[in-house]
Amino acid sequence: MSELAERFVDAVTRVDLDALCVCLAPGARFWVNIGPSEYSADERLAVLELERQNLREHRAEDVRITATDEGFIAQLTSIGTTTRDESMRVAVCLIASVADDLITRVDEYADSAAAAPLIRAIYG
Repeated sequence: MSELAERFVDAVTRVDLDALCVCLAPGARFWVNIGPSEYSADERLAVLELERQNLREHRAEDVRITATDEGFIAQLTSIGTTTRDESMRVAVCLIASVADDLITRVDEYADSAAAAPLIRAIYG
């Protein structure tokens, strides 16, 4: 489990969509507390692509991964600079459900006020 969790967090941190896809089960779903709540994997990946295009620099700090009976919880601080030269520092919690060594669902909690620079960069 920890290998999958580490690969997933690394892919999210690098906004590497190909590496992220390898971690996902067919039909994986995402729930995010910012924006329209429920996403298919393709819809979430499209938003992540917009994030990638609007970030000049991005890294994660204070990464903690905890195994659960259903999968894992990843807590991290997302730090970056947008293409508009705005800095952001966002606390993020990702709760992943796993079956057959693939992620079937991710529930993502992030501070919308702290993510405002990225939201502005993407949506204006």
